[in-house]
Amino acid sequence: MLFNYIIGPAGSGKSTLVAQLKDYISMRDSEITVIAINLDPGALDLKFNADIDIRDYITLDEVMRKYNLGPNGGMILAADLMINYIEDLKYEINQYQPDWVLIDTPGQLELFAFREVGPIIASSLGFGGVQRSTTFLFDSYMVKRPNGFISTLLLAASVQYRFLNIPQINALSKIDLLDDDLIDMVLEWSTDFQKLSEATNEREKGLIRELSLLVSEVFSQLGSTSELIPITTVREDGLDILFGTLQRIFDSDKSEFY
Repeated sequence: MLFNYIIGPAGSGKSTLVAQLKDYISMRDSEITVIAINLDPGALDLKFNADIDIRDYITLDEVMRKYNLGPNGGMILAADLMINYIEDLKYEINQYQPDWVLIDTPGQLELFAFREVGPIIASSLGFGGVQRSTTFLFDSYMVKRPNGFISTLLLAASVQYRFLNIPQINALSKIDLLDDDLIDMVLEWSTDFQKLSEATNEREKGLIRELSLLVSEVFSQLGSTSELIPITTVREDGLDILFGTLQRIFDSDKSEFY
């Protein structure tokens, strides 16, 4: 059983990717059974029909009413309370006996990635022989400038650190919003931190420039993260590469995609 957790900033296209990737896998290989899980208790309008939905057990509105909380406090508590339903989720997954499980995580990534609930759920769902990975989405709208790219890179690295034993793929989402030259530039930044430093020198000023250079230097010393996979669900571009990368991860015993 293969689990892929889709993680990224709010609005980066997580739900849409889950919907498109599920359809793509189903059409590409009819022998693969794939299900989609929604783990966002505050979701209002999902982009896919969830086979398993945390909202069947807990919703943001219910938590807000019960504990007299506002939206922010309610989302924090609702995310933490998801742990109480891990066994229910495992039971539902077992009823499907799927080959692949695509998991849409809460819109606010910090609720899943930076609180205890995320790692606990990721390590608890599934049964013997389960393989896990994460796909982190770089929102094209946020990475047009070096400082935005570096900020997102820090988020991706933080998620990778939190889910240390799980291979991570980094994908550049919504590339239909960028022209080809800008796409090529951002992809180059992901593999060549010298180019990123040069762009920072040219385009940033003052304290932002200095901080960006320091951070990019740290990443340069640590070594590059995995190359970004450019995708857009508008034209389904890049889904074949993402699918192939997931297959290689699941077929490999080595964590070469960390």
